[in-house]
Amino acid sequence: MEKRIVPIPNSESFNPPARLSAAVENSWEDLPVDLSDDRSSEAASIYGGTDVSVQSPQSEPKSSGFSLRTRTGNQEPKHSAPASGNWSTSLQNVLEEPPSTLPRKLVLGGLVFCAAFAGWACFGQIDEVGHAQGRLVPKGEVYKIDPVEMGKVVNIAVKEGQAVKAGQMLVELDTQIATGEVERLEQMLGTNQIELSQKQTLIEKMRQESGTRAEIAKADVEAAAAAIAQANAKTAASQKLLTEYLADTAANQARLERLKPLSGTAQELLVQRQADAAAAAEEVERLKPLVEEGAIAKKYLFDSQQVLRDRQSAITKNKLEEDTGVKEQLFQAEQALRDRQSAITETQGELQQAQAQAEQLQAQLHQKQAEARRTQLEAQQQIQQLEVEITQLKAKIAENKNLLTSAKSKLKQRFLYAPVDGVVSSLNIHNTGVVVQPGQTVAELAADKAPLILSASLPNQEAGFVKTGMSVQIKFDAFPYQDYGTVSGKVLSVSPDAKPDERLGAVYQVEVALDRNSVTANNQTIHFKTGQTATADIIIRHRRIADILLDPIRQLQKGGINL
Repeated sequence: MEKRIVPIPNSESFNPPARLSAAVENSWEDLPVDLSDDRSSEAASIYGGTDVSVQSPQSEPKSSGFSLRTRTGNQEPKHSAPASGNWSTSLQNVLEEPPSTLPRKLVLGGLVFCAAFAGWACFGQIDEVGHAQGRLVPKGEVYKIDPVEMGKVVNIAVKEGQAVKAGQMLVELDTQIATGEVERLEQMLGTNQIELSQKQTLIEKMRQESGTRAEIAKADVEAAAAAIAQANAKTAASQKLLTEYLADTAANQARLERLKPLSGTAQELLVQRQADAAAAAEEVERLKPLVEEGAIAKKYLFDSQQVLRDRQSAITKNKLEEDTGVKEQLFQAEQALRDRQSAITETQGELQQAQAQAEQLQAQLHQKQAEARRTQLEAQQQIQQLEVEITQLKAKIAENKNLLTSAKSKLKQRFLYAPVDGVVSSLNIHNTGVVVQPGQTVAELAADKAPLILSASLPNQEAGFVKTGMSVQIKFDAFPYQDYGTVSGKVLSVSPDAKPDERLGAVYQVEVALDRNSVTANNQTIHFKTGQTATADIIIRHRRIADILLDPIRQLQKGGINL
């Protein structure tokens, strides 16, 4: 059985519990101790070369514990008389040697260290920092100059860092195609406008002609209507005259009928008078021989001749009366009848002619009205057709104007101008002949005298406690912080929504204001430039060291760590 040397602490420095002391006292007598010189040497080596003596319980029976004594300086060890023949001098010296203070110092140092560490962990705090990477941009709006359409750069009118005015040309793209399109549309628009002017002139002329024709047709219709009315009036007059002539004819006929009996009576009287005259002539002829013979006196012959002459005068007078009286009246009546009949015939002819003329004029009126309506309808159709063409032409002109405006806008877009007064903060093209794509940023323009801020991307997992006003330490890639230090700043704003990033995942955009805009190197002030990259260390919160050390245990309790 292996035997060991057990160091027993002094009762003055170590007071074990009563139960433990009693147990040790009761069991000490049964403790087998067999120390030789080798064991003493081993014990001495264990305690750093210091001799240790062990006092048996029998030498101090009233002790409540064990005692360890050390020898220091030139103090001579006290040797107790061995109570038994089993204790050797070497062992006695080893047992009586006092213990080393190094373990006590180590224990005390460990306790002090643990107390200090516990106090530091409980009261000490560590800043939890979020890292956001970004670059310097002018505060406010940064105007990105980019083309709307693809094109080849033919002129770069500015340089990076150059101050420009609003409306100043920055970059010119190839304008050959856009200029050709503008010229083509202008030519088409000019042709369309000339055609529109011609059609408008033509439609005005047609409207005037249509109005003139309508007036002429109206005048013709009115003239025809007047002629018809005149013909109708003439017809009515002829009809009335014919009626009158017929009435006169009837009256003359009646008069003629009345004069015919008078003419027969006068004829009979004439015949009677002619017979009387013939008888008187025969009487004269009969008396002449008698007178010549002298049978009777010449007075009888003369009386007979006078009677003959009277009867002949009566005949002549009767003839004259007949000629100048009844015959004349009869002749006049017959002549009047013939005149009326002739007038009636003429009037009937005129009436028929007037009726025919009226019918002809009526037909001409209908024809002219139909022709006027047809002409008016044709003119109206032509005018409507021209109006449709003019409407289409106007629509085409409007379309061409829109196309021309768009083409001019595209031509203008071939020239990239500065929207505001400012400084060209970034110029991404440096040579002509480069083909740029739509939306490709060729230059960036910062507003005039705008301060620089850091626009950085903060990962989603570090953005939970970031708020405006938090302190920030900025490390510029161009100026190592080991040599130039960091630049202080504050959080100006945090974007409300996260945006995807290929490298960092979901990120929030953070804007940081700089307390200064330059660093000092070799007694020279170097101002920051737009586009310089930097990392912003945002002090998110202060945490106790104990909380950080206990996080793994808490996560283990919550099942957050996979063992």
